[in-house]
Amino acid sequence: MNERKMKVILAAQKVFQDKGIIATSVQDILTAAGISKGTFYNYFTSKNECLLAILEMANEESITRRRKLLLGQDRTDKTIFAMQIVTRAHVDRERNLLPIYEAVFFSNDKEMRSFVKKQYLSEISWLSGRLLEVYGPESEPYNADGAVMLVGMMQHIHHFVKIGGREKNSFNYEQLVPFAIRRLDDLMAGMTASGDKLLGKALLDKLTYTDNENTKEVLMKELRNFLSCFEKDREEKGIEYVTFLLEELVTGNSGPTILESVTASFQEHFSSTMYADDISKLCCQIKVVKELREKGTCTAN
Repeated sequence: MNERKMKVILAAQKVFQDKGIIATSVQDILTAAGISKGTFYNYFTSKNECLLAILEMANEESITRRRKLLLGQDRTDKTIFAMQIVTRAHVDRERNLLPIYEAVFFSNDKEMRSFVKKQYLSEISWLSGRLLEVYGPESEPYNADGAVMLVGMMQHIHHFVKIGGREKNSFNYEQLVPFAIRRLDDLMAGMTASGDKLLGKALLDKLTYTDNENTKEVLMKELRNFLSCFEKDREEKGIEYVTFLLEELVTGNSGPTILESVTASFQEHFSSTMYADDISKLCCQIKVVKELREKGTCTAN
């Protein structure tokens, strides 16, 4: 992300925290960041898109920190697993994002509620994958149930504490998460021994893949917008890349090596332009949709 866009995001974050989401206007953000309206709309199409960029940046930081924690470590180590879960809370606290998350959660805005849904499914999917590593292959049919129950335990314990179950200063996530994982040990062992599951992997797959099929439609719209811009500017290489990716989303004919090569070249070609961040994010999403389709769950139109 370029320095100027980061400056806008950080300024907007401070304004949202000080004034609240509803009361904040685009002009407030312009004033805080010291930029023109044109500069703002080069980066974002709306106030909400700027807000979601703040939350997405925090999400990406959480993912990066989680990966670093696991480097060179035993993937079955529950202490590392707990630290990875706690990392998300640390990022949110450092950036003072909890009030923003609450406002987004209770918003009636369709785009923001869709973002909350995607974040939730992404977290459940990540937890389910880590439970497979922590508890072994025999746990796979029960990992979706385990992930949902783990999140439920943590959310409700935290909610109880928040409304007065214990003094705030005597409680933290470093206590909560290991406690919840210890309880999950018993639940996972019981489900595995008895073969008892409620949700199962298929439901999580269905929800995740359906969500990514919707993502594919959004990606195609974004690619068509790029195509219009490149045709207007007579940017031949851009037209070539976008045309290939549009065809790939529709047909799914190319293998992973070809797709990886094209997306890497696409990003490199525009790495020093105003399109760099958007193209990088778009290419990552295309790769995800491609991988899901290869599992037979994300169909072409």
